[in-house]
Amino acid sequence: MAKQLKLKAQARDVVGKTRVKRIRDQGVIPAVIYGAHTQPQNLAVVARELEIVLHSATGENVLVDLQVEAGGQSSNRLVLIQEVQHHPVKDTVLHVDFHEVSATETMRTSVPVRAVGEPSGVKNGGGVLEYVMRTLRVECLPKDLPDVIEVNVEALEIGQSIHVGEVKVAEGVALLDGKGQPVFLVVAPLTEEAATPAAGGDLAEPEVIGAKKVEGEEGAAEGDKKGDAKPAAGKADAKPAAGKADAKPAAGKEAAKPAAKK
Repeated sequence: MAKQLKLKAQARDVVGKTRVKRIRDQGVIPAVIYGAHTQPQNLAVVARELEIVLHSATGENVLVDLQVEAGGQSSNRLVLIQEVQHHPVKDTVLHVDFHEVSATETMRTSVPVRAVGEPSGVKNGGGVLEYVMRTLRVECLPKDLPDVIEVNVEALEIGQSIHVGEVKVAEGVALLDGKGQPVFLVVAPLTEEAATPAAGGDLAEPEVIGAKKVEGEEGAAEGDKKGDAKPAAGKADAKPAAGKADAKPAAGKEAAKPAAKK
């Protein structure tokens, strides 16, 4: 079950980017708490104490007994650390969101799933274990919230899978995902025999395409040669150059008669 940790927080009146940056420089992290039955409230927590809580967590769901001091009064509120914002370069915490929950009301959240053991199909058959789902949706009371859901996968052979309906969880925890959805799957490895035909096909295909292209180019070249030859040796082009109609004016009888009269 999720480990319940303790943390102190102060009500915060400081708002605005500049003023919030100043309290960060003093080792204080701005925070906010919200819930279904409460109004959002601005808080501040000591950075060093928050880091201890985060490092002590064993899962993604961190259940915290938050002691809030406001107006000289102190109250304990059960919260989940909903989101932690980090600096993109320094990786320091910039802001934290707390989600208040009731100890007597069921809650819904996602819990990481983890495989236990080595599948038989991986150990003996060289298969590969695939995580189809990394988290599972659960509904439970805060006290029953698991840190992680462990699933034994040792019996899986190649081609076999474990579905949501086959996952065992503690009493008081209900899985919300569809029972038929696969969580883990063992698949066969890619063998050299399977890879060779695919590689050969890739190599053979350009050769066939290349051969077709050559034939097409040769056919086109031959066609171009024939097309170019016809205008050069065609009868239509030859007639004007050696036709009788062009020869008559140069050697006709009408041109010779004037010279005979003299």
